[in-house]
Amino acid sequence: MKTVDKLSSNILYLDSGSGIGGGQRSLLLLLKSLDKNRFRPFVGCLDNSRFKDICENETDAHIVPLALPAAHNKTDKATRFTLGDIFDDISQIKAIHQIHQTVKKHSIKLIHANSLSVALLAGIVARWNHIPIIMHKRYATSYGILDKICEKLIHRVILVSEATRWHFAPEKKQHLIYNGVDLADFQVSMAEVETLRAKLFTSELGNGHIEEKHPTITKKAADFNTPPIISGVVTRITPEKGIHFLINAMAELKGKIDVKLLIVGGPYFQKDYVYMESLKQTVRKQNLEDDVIFTGFLADTRVVTALLDIVMVPSIIPEACPRTIIEAMAAGKPVIATPLGGSKELVTPETGILVPPENAKAIADAITSLASNREQVDIMGRASRRRAEERFSREKNTALTESVYKELLTGN
Repeated sequence: MKTVDKLSSNILYLDSGSGIGGGQRSLLLLLKSLDKNRFRPFVGCLDNSRFKDICENETDAHIVPLALPAAHNKTDKATRFTLGDIFDDISQIKAIHQIHQTVKKHSIKLIHANSLSVALLAGIVARWNHIPIIMHKRYATSYGILDKICEKLIHRVILVSEATRWHFAPEKKQHLIYNGVDLADFQVSMAEVETLRAKLFTSELGNGHIEEKHPTITKKAADFNTPPIISGVVTRITPEKGIHFLINAMAELKGKIDVKLLIVGGPYFQKDYVYMESLKQTVRKQNLEDDVIFTGFLADTRVVTALLDIVMVPSIIPEACPRTIIEAMAAGKPVIATPLGGSKELVTPETGILVPPENAKAIADAITSLASNREQVDIMGRASRRRAEERFSREKNTALTESVYKELLTGN
């Protein structure tokens, strides 16, 4: 482990995710980028979770297994918590004790909560111990009274987009810091892209990731003078992502343009598994098996993003700051997205197309517009990369986050 200066401040990061979503990936990047001579990271997370395993393998943070409350499930487009969620949070009283013990044992000087559910509990501990606490606000829809309780407990909130701003909270308490990416990671070699292309379009990928074979795709593509446009969505498979509208758009395009759709990702909650099966049924009903490919979860999203010509983000609820969009820009790809939440801040007319939510025809029209002008796809892709370099680098994200730490720890 890297030697840390004795004057460094111990920071406790709290995350209750069991898998690896956008919030966990953003936190992992911060942990890797953090100036360890000034800040020493401790990570409180669920034991036996994928997030814990990756933290142990890829960062030099000290891991503290905790019984943290699970993330709130999304229930509809406007409300993301229920009374049941509130009672579940209250029942996690033992987590408060565990966090308190961790703060004392490791001389924690600041807490950084990566979600609302853990911020509510850790806020109590921070107040008891007279140490500052930050919450990373990674959601754009309202938790109502829970938001207002949390705002009273925490000292600062890091916003990942203007769409996540609390309009009832003091402006000085809120810091806008867009998510970052490691720009160098998205300089993918052509050999890596072609290897994945061959695996996806001609054979079954190892470990059972490809759930359906598509032996006819390579042959069919050869019948065209130019290769097909490859569009794709890289996300958790859940109804809020609007993937069913993508499939309906593919049905609109069938026989009109040569386009393939990759659906990259897997389900998380039980309702997501039901949704995944409904998507597959729709593909079969619409005779789209040769046009829509379910890859399952792919750990390395860099290469699959580089393979795509167009990245799709058809969400039907506001998302805070979709990493898919930022990673698409880092990879130099245009984006077709809905103008909800932070997406409308990320995607400009130079870098993509915004379409009305829940509108398959608008999606089909946008794909047609780009597919019929390959030069425009390239121009938008270059503009996307420039925008990523200007706004979404890991260096900028880390420096701004560390400045918030310094303000709270030193008072300036």
